[in-house]
Amino acid sequence: MAIVEVENRHPLEGRCSVDIHFTAESHAALMERRAKHFAISPLREVAWALHVMARPTDHGIFQRWILAARQRMGPSWTNQLEEYAFFFQGWLQALIPLPPSDDLTPCFEDEWEHFMERPAAEIQSVYERMRTRWTEDFDKRMARNSEWIRIATLLTNENWWSPWHQKLEVLRDQWGFFLREFWNREFQAVWEESRPYLENDMISRRTERQSSEVWWQNISPRLHLERDLDTVQVYVPWKTSLFVKNNTVVRFFPSVFCWPHLWVDGDEQQVNITYQALAVREWAMPVPVSHEMEDLLEALSEPTRLLILRHLVGSLRTTSAISHALRLSAGTVSRHLTFLHAVGLVDRIADGHYVFYRTSSAALAKLAANLNNLHRDAVPQFLGWNE
Repeated sequence: MAIVEVENRHPLEGRCSVDIHFTAESHAALMERRAKHFAISPLREVAWALHVMARPTDHGIFQRWILAARQRMGPSWTNQLEEYAFFFQGWLQALIPLPPSDDLTPCFEDEWEHFMERPAAEIQSVYERMRTRWTEDFDKRMARNSEWIRIATLLTNENWWSPWHQKLEVLRDQWGFFLREFWNREFQAVWEESRPYLENDMISRRTERQSSEVWWQNISPRLHLERDLDTVQVYVPWKTSLFVKNNTVVRFFPSVFCWPHLWVDGDEQQVNITYQALAVREWAMPVPVSHEMEDLLEALSEPTRLLILRHLVGSLRTTSAISHALRLSAGTVSRHLTFLHAVGLVDRIADGHYVFYRTSSAALAKLAANLNNLHRDAVPQFLGWNE
């Protein structure tokens, strides 16, 4: 029977590396099959939104929305948010029922009712799994200089979990009504605005014709596929063991609010990966430019080089002529001209014993066109970046 085994390795760059190993059979079934299982879930998005609201200083791209929403909801609600903050780190997501695959018409009320109907045995199972994950499997080295420093002290302490053991259903009910209040008062409008981005992400990724290696790496910066195509490295703060058969469903949940996180959970029947939708990475990361444009802008960032380039516009000059006109040493002018010629901003013309320089009209026109095209698509209004 083909198995996918997730094992812990040493932390890499301050993060704990979890490896998903594929056998030959499961590699064919899970990595290269064309059918990819996606789903969107308003209830999961609510949970992730509450996670970023509970930790506003850690999620800068949502800062404006977080502060405005907390103010609108009021101090009593904010106090509840602080009380439940540590549960939003993952326990709540693990309790949310899984919606049908490829369902583009999810309903919050339906998901919420399924959540409130979870039997005690299932809640107990999730509780034990999360308690073990944090108290026994959490890599204590992750608690230093990482994004988990604020919660590691509490959640890795067995005594913190004990009081919740006898009131799991009560806690589930409290969470449920808290989620519903947030949805009704604040998040429903946000969901309507962000949902198209998630749907577009699902459609585009299902139709991608990229290699397995490229496809997996594009899902998230925290998923890295080894060259042998048999290992996926997932960067999370705890050890995880998933024993997955070759017919296991791997389901992906695009999310706006999980950025920059990656949530991986599941069992031998299904592996669930909640990842940041491509749209949020495009909003949060710098607008991409070509290496050529970077080189040109670097050349123009030095004041003396920019002065020489301005002097050469519409003219043809030698090194000595530029030196005399700008009152710069010949060595300085020669060094900068060499740099400008190397990046293509000036042309060099030899005429007997003389070498003349002039600006490259083609290079300047291309740079102007690239700068004119430097833009990004509109971001959701709730982020407030366009105000």
